[in-house]
Order: sequence, then structure tokens, then C-alpha cells
Amino acid sequence: PQFDRSVGDNDVRHRFTLAFLTQSPASWPLLLRDFKFSALTSLQSARWFSINAGFDTNGDGFPFSDRVGVSSRNSYKGDPYYDLDLRLQRVIPFSERIKGEVSIEAFNLFNRPNVLDVDHVYGLADFAGPVPKQFGDHISSPANPGFGSPKFAADGRQLQLSFRIIF
Repeated sequence: PQFDRSVGDNDVRHRFTLAFLTQSPASWPLLLRDFKFSALTSLQSARWFSINAGFDTNGDGFPFSDRVGVSSRNSYKGDPYYDLDLRLQRVIPFSERIKGEVSIEAFNLFNRPNVLDVDHVYGLADFAGPVPKQFGDHISSPANPGFGSPKFAADGRQLQLSFRIIF
């Protein structure tokens, strides 16, 4: 029972989100007015995973929760998440009723590979070698060479340019 006492599957200890929005005043010179700038940043600590055997090791007919050896629940640390999105917009008046809005956006500006899920199926009933502790420690399993590799990652850097007509 002491090995089942752990953090939850979706436990995120630290999460920081900052949204910033500013606009240039209409009183500024013509070339500098009507700009909007926004930034959104998200920083998050890693999620935790259980190192699963991948088969029914205890004969209870339910193979999905069987862990390797005497490893604790959620004892394998994943990867933290860092993201920065930026947007620059400008409103261009064509007439009293018709305006255009040009936008350029960058998502995941620094192109950091944010791993959201890790292959945590070891493939053996007990550890064969050093015990893996966290994503990126390069400890693999002889039964599952993909152990510890990313299963799912967030999108890489994306740039978007748009033009909208408002009437």
C-alpha cells in the first residue's frame, strides 16, 4: 500500500501563465499608431508517470496497472512545458466604415520540443539495470526499446500571417 501513495496522474505542482496586451495610442505619429501587441507565456512543471510492466504480472486479469518490480505509482518524472506566443496587429482604416486588420502571430516562438506524454511501458516484470527516474535520463528497457521516448509532443513553432476586412 505504501507504493500506491503518490501524486495524482494529472498533478502539476507549478504552473505560471502570463498574458500581456498593449496598444499604441491614437495620438502617436501616423506610422506608429493603431498597433496592438500581445504575449502569452505558459510555464509548467513536469507531470509524473507510473512505470508499467505492460502485461499482467500479478495474475489479477487487469494488466494495465501492473508496475515494474516494487516501483511506486507515478515515480517517473516527465518533461516540463515552456511556451511563448506573440501577436502583433495593426488596424488600417480605408474609409469611415471599412478597416483592415493585419496580424502576424508566432506560436511556440522558441521552438522548444514540449513532450506531453512519454512511453512508460517497461515491458519486463522487474528492472534490468538502473532504475529510470525521469524523462531524458537515457535509461532504456531491453524488452521495449521505445521506453522513455516521447509518445506525444506539442506543436513546434508556427508562424501565421492574416489580413481581415472589417465593415
